[in-house]
Amino acid sequence: MRFAVQHGSGDPAWTPAMISPAHVTAFARAAEESGFDALGFTDHPAPSGNWVRAGGEGSIDPFAALGFCAAVTSTIKLLTFVLVLPYRNPFLAAHQLATLDHLSGGRLIVGAGTGYLKSEMLALGVDPASRLDAFDQAWAVMTEAWGGQDVSAEGRGFSTRGTKMQPLPVQQPHPPLWVHGNSRFGRERAARLGQGWLVVMGDEQQSATIRTRQVPDLVALRDGIDEVRELTEAAGRPPVEVVVAGRWPMLDLRQGWDADQRREQVAELEALGVDWMAMLSCGDDPSAAEESLRKLGEDVIAR
Repeated sequence: MRFAVQHGSGDPAWTPAMISPAHVTAFARAAEESGFDALGFTDHPAPSGNWVRAGGEGSIDPFAALGFCAAVTSTIKLLTFVLVLPYRNPFLAAHQLATLDHLSGGRLIVGAGTGYLKSEMLALGVDPASRLDAFDQAWAVMTEAWGGQDVSAEGRGFSTRGTKMQPLPVQQPHPPLWVHGNSRFGRERAARLGQGWLVVMGDEQQSATIRTRQVPDLVALRDGIDEVRELTEAAGRPPVEVVVAGRWPMLDLRQGWDADQRREQVAELEALGVDWMAMLSCGDDPSAAEESLRKLGEDVIAR
């Protein structure tokens, strides 16, 4: 089992203290020192005020944040958790991601999704009805551009004849691409094209909010993993080529802590076929966030 933590700026209760240079440095280093395998930031560049006030997650720019973290760490992977591909011109995203892969010495993992927040899409000039097509188009253009050849393509909002990507990513043919989402669309894309499936585990309300299929319990998770494996084999790929990243509830030491129970959960999820456990850090108190990282590292990861 490997472990990823999303920075607490993604907590709806986050405070500006969470993104001070001193705290982000301390948080990133604590994650690395505590044995976490990846550190992530989410992507909400233009949410509506109503969504934010209703409890929507926070966000800071993932490219800037991960670039900062790359400079103050040396081994931990850097995860976009997750990057909404329809929000950006695919050549621009490919260039930013390749640059980040270089500046981190090849530590980037690209978690990618279609997005779900209609108001944000409209603010960014994205047609919500075309988000799935836009995801496919961005994926195809990015991976082709990372191949090093001149790319000619027509798409929504762009037209190119012989675009050359530079630099190319350090990781070849490209950084690992993980697909976020429980729908048939997400599972099929992860199985056919990706290197990972980021499953969303939650209740009916959460699934409805982010417009994806519900995975409420371990039975549904097992069925989802089986489906992804079957789809991977149907695509002519070994199932081991696609890792599964599950999700724990928010990491917050103040909410109570049973180390034995957490270790049992890890064993149970690992038996189901989960390769990574991802979790969101609390974001209302920088000290609590760092202490929670170190406690999980000591009680679970180190064991």
